[in-house]
Amino acid sequence: MSQERWTAKQCAEHVGITTSTWRDYVADHRAPAPPPGYDPLTGRKTWDATAVQAWHSQRPGQGARTDLTYLPDPHGKPVHINPTTITTAALLHNLAGAEATTVTKSALRQQWTQQFADNNQIPPLPPNTPTTRQIKKALDALKKLGAIHHDRHHITISDHTLLVRIANQT
Repeated sequence: MSQERWTAKQCAEHVGITTSTWRDYVADHRAPAPPPGYDPLTGRKTWDATAVQAWHSQRPGQGARTDLTYLPDPHGKPVHINPTTITTAALLHNLAGAEATTVTKSALRQQWTQQFADNNQIPPLPPNTPTTRQIKKALDALKKLGAIHHDRHHITISDHTLLVRIANQT
């Protein structure tokens, strides 16, 4: 007994996208690859229907931000953690070895600069260091979670364990 096979058009219809978009997903390795060979009747690539259905059931909904992680704040409200926040937590962890340690924001900015100067690799962010606003948003997220307290010039670590947990989100 053979398993059901779908054409690219059938896969796209099942998923609710155009055939062109389906082919783009396959080319970008965002959708299941077709098994080797071609359908003997049509001479086209076909996909295992069960594999396509399983893949589609695991897809996030339209507009889902899959680049963000959410952690609950002390009151249970979700706080999103983006790559800037994760890297900021890692840099603060490196700067401050324990709770109640205070570091300056200028030291954090210097760590961000060294992050890109020392690693000759593609950073998790655009090629330049994040803006002051992006770092402030990252610090605000860490503050909401209870990992730090910060004022205009200083950052105090209030929960070092949580800071490490956030830094290990990658």
